[in-house]
Amino acid sequence: MKQSFRYEQEKDSAKKQYKQEVIEFILNEPYGTTITYEKLAKMLRYNIDDEEDYYRFKQMMSRIKSFLIKYGRVLKGISGVGYYILKPSQMAQHCYRTYIRSASKLYDKSAYVLDKTDKTKLNQDRIEEITNIMSLTHSLITNTQKTISESSYISRKDYYDSLEED
Repeated sequence: MKQSFRYEQEKDSAKKQYKQEVIEFILNEPYGTTITYEKLAKMLRYNIDDEEDYYRFKQMMSRIKSFLIKYGRVLKGISGVGYYILKPSQMAQHCYRTYIRSASKLYDKSAYVLDKTDKTKLNQDRIEEITNIMSLTHSLITNTQKTISESSYISRKDYYDSLEED
């Protein structure tokens, strides 16, 4: 089943056409397919041996990956090879763990900034506000860490349970 769509975000019509071709190509590939960097770079008209072109290629692929999420396609990078189109059974865990971990890093950063804030020049209302936000941030950090550890357990358990079925 071929899917088609219109990609309107790029101003340069040639680049828009190349991106549209790549997106349609990926949408029509079956789940579990690995697509090499070389193939994608050739389709997008980039020379990945050139450092500047490689950087532009990675930027373009980042935009394409974000766009493909709307169509239920998640690309996972394979270092030195290309991208793997995740199967539906792999998508939830990959996306969940990716976004939960990035949120966790942001919570840690917020806690660090709030802990280092100079409170001597603030009035009592602002100090209380920062204290409340710090409390909330520490709760979020604790809950996020618990969630990550539980998802790790679940993913390992599912993996080992799936081995028993074979």
